[in-house]
Amino acid sequence: MDTMENNDPNPELHVDADWKTQAQAEKEKLAAKVGDNTQPTPAQAAPGASTPTITPSFEMIVEQFAAQALMAMGAIPQPGGQKKTDIGLARFFIDSLAVLEDKTKGNLTSGEQRTLLSALTDLRMTYVNVLKNPKK
Repeated sequence: MDTMENNDPNPELHVDADWKTQAQAEKEKLAAKVGDNTQPTPAQAAPGASTPTITPSFEMIVEQFAAQALMAMGAIPQPGGQKKTDIGLARFFIDSLAVLEDKTKGNLTSGEQRTLLSALTDLRMTYVNVLKNPKK
């Protein structure tokens, strides 16, 4: 039975050179549609993907760690609106940013360096305040 003439709505997927060529052409078409020459991320290329396109950056990484630390300290609500304190987890995220600071020393732009230093300073101050006033 020829699979091309099969009217099955879920045909079997055969990965071969033609499939790879077609996938690359779809990526290029999507990149042209977006208006840039960058390759789309897997989420962008996935059929039916509804996640907005976000370009990862160093600042985003810092902000993600900072948000996790603030949630762990109860300074901002967790998803669902709850505020819970897990000081050990907060310390983990702050220490992770400190490792990032140490490992990237001399390799950051001035803006990236300011973002990281500001986040660490604010998080450390919040951490000390939470330790001094655990009920706040």
